[in-house]
Amino acid sequence: MSIAKKITGQAGIYFAGTLFSVAIGFFFKIYISKELGADMLGIYALGMTVVTILSVFLSLGLGNGLVRFVSKYIAQENYTQLHTYLRKTLSITVMMSVISASLFFIIPDIIAGTLLNSPELTPYLPYFGVLLFINAIITLCDQTIRGLQEVRKSTLIGHFIRLPLKIAIAVGFITIGYQLEGYIWAEIIGAIVALGLFFGLIKKLLPKQMPKLTLKPSTLITKEERTFGNNMLLINTIGLLQGQGDKIVLAIYLTTTDLGIYSIALTLTAFVPTILLSVNAIFTPIISQLHTEKRMQELKKYYQASCKYIFVLTIPLIVFLIVFNQPMLNVFGEEFKLGGQVLILLLIAQVINTSTGSVGMMLNMTGLERVSRNSAIIIAVLSIIGYLLLIPKYGLIGIGITKLVVVLVQSGYAVFMLYSKQHIQPFNMSYVKIIIVFLISAFAYYYLGEGTLDDLAHPLWLFVGLCVTYLIFVSLFLVFSAKEDRQFIKSLMNKSVKA
Repeated sequence: MSIAKKITGQAGIYFAGTLFSVAIGFFFKIYISKELGADMLGIYALGMTVVTILSVFLSLGLGNGLVRFVSKYIAQENYTQLHTYLRKTLSITVMMSVISASLFFIIPDIIAGTLLNSPELTPYLPYFGVLLFINAIITLCDQTIRGLQEVRKSTLIGHFIRLPLKIAIAVGFITIGYQLEGYIWAEIIGAIVALGLFFGLIKKLLPKQMPKLTLKPSTLITKEERTFGNNMLLINTIGLLQGQGDKIVLAIYLTTTDLGIYSIALTLTAFVPTILLSVNAIFTPIISQLHTEKRMQELKKYYQASCKYIFVLTIPLIVFLIVFNQPMLNVFGEEFKLGGQVLILLLIAQVINTSTGSVGMMLNMTGLERVSRNSAIIIAVLSIIGYLLLIPKYGLIGIGITKLVVVLVQSGYAVFMLYSKQHIQPFNMSYVKIIIVFLISAFAYYYLGEGTLDDLAHPLWLFVGLCVTYLIFVSLFLVFSAKEDRQFIKSLMNKSVKA
C-alpha cells in the first residue's frame, strides 16, 4: 500500500469516526447543558481538568514515545526492545496511576477546597480518581495502536462503541435523577468496556515474534528512549500550564458558571481540528518511518500536501462558527451566548494552528523533540503571564487573547525551526494562493452573513448554513486549485467509485 493511500484511507476512516462522534456528541452536549446547567457543567469540566493534569505524569513521558518507537522497532524487526518498551511503560503507568488515583479518595477536600477553591467538586473526586486510572491505560493503548499504523478498529471502538454507550448510560442515569454523578459513571462504564476491547485488539496486532507482555523484559530502556521520554515529559508538563492553566486560573478568579460557559466555547472549538487530528492519527508513525529510512523529500511532499488539504477542509467550519457564533451558542442555552467573544478569538487561533498542519509531530518524530521542549517552555511562560494578567481584568476575553497570541508564537517558532533544521516548510505557492483566496472570501462571507441566523437557532437551519458554507469554499478551492490537486481529487473519487 502506498504512503498516500495509507494516509488518505486510514485518515478518512478516522475522520468518519470523528465526524460521527462530533455529530452525536454535539446533540448530547446540548442535552447535558440543558439538564445540568452551566454550574454543574463547570464542576465536571474542573474535575476532568484535574484528571488531565495528573495524566501527563503517569507514564513519565514514555507513553508519548509509543507512536515513535513501536513504529521504529517493527520497521527494524527489533521485537525484543519493543517488548521491553511496552512492558516498562505499562508497569510505570499502572504504578503511578494507582498512587495518583488514591489521592482522590484520601484527600478530596484538600484537592477541591484548598487547592482549587471549589469545594462543590469534593463529593465527585473519587469518581474522577477511577476515571483517571482507566483513561491512563486507554491512552497507552491508543498510542500503541497508532504506532502499529492501524487506527481503523480503534476508531470503531472509541467512536462507534464507547461514545454511544456512554451517552445511552448517561441519559438513563440522568433520567432517573442521578444528574452529574450519573454522567461521570457513564464515562467510567464506557471507558471500562473500551479498555477491554483495546486490549483484545492490541493482542491481535502485535507481531507474533515479540515475547509475551507477561514475561519480564530481557533488555533495558535505551538512552534514546529515556531522553525522548524525559523531553516529552517536560514538554507535556509545561504544556499543562498552557493547555489547562486557563481553567485553573479561571476557577480561582471567576465562577464555575463562567467555567461552564467557557467549556461550551471549547466544545465548539474542539470540533475544528478534526481533520488535523485525523491526519495525525496515521501520519505521525509514517513521519517516523520515513525519517528513519531517510526519505526526506518524500516526507516533505506528503507534509505540504497534508497541510493544504487540512486547511481547505477546516476553514469553512471556522468561518461558519465565527459568523454564526450566537445562534450556535444559543442552542446550548441562553446563558452560554456570553461566550461569543472568547469563541471568536479561539477560532482565529485555530486558523493559525491548522494552517501549519502536523508541524509539532514533524518536530517530535524527526529527532527535534528538544525544539518542541524549548517551544513549550516559552509558550508556558507566555500563557501563565497572560492568564494571570488578563483573566482577572477581562474575564473570558482575557483567555481568548492569550490563546491567540500563544498559538501565533508557537506555530511561528515551530515552522521556523522545522525549516532551519530539516529544510521543510508547510507552504508552497499553490498553498499560499489558496490561503489568500480563502481569507478574502472569509471576510466577505462574514460581512454578508453575520446576524442572518441569530433568530433561527434551530439545529436544522444551522446545519443548512454549514453545508452552504462548505459548498462555497470547496467550490472556490476547485476553481483556484493547482492542476495536481484536481488530478489527486479525481484519482481519489475514481478509487471510491471502484471500491
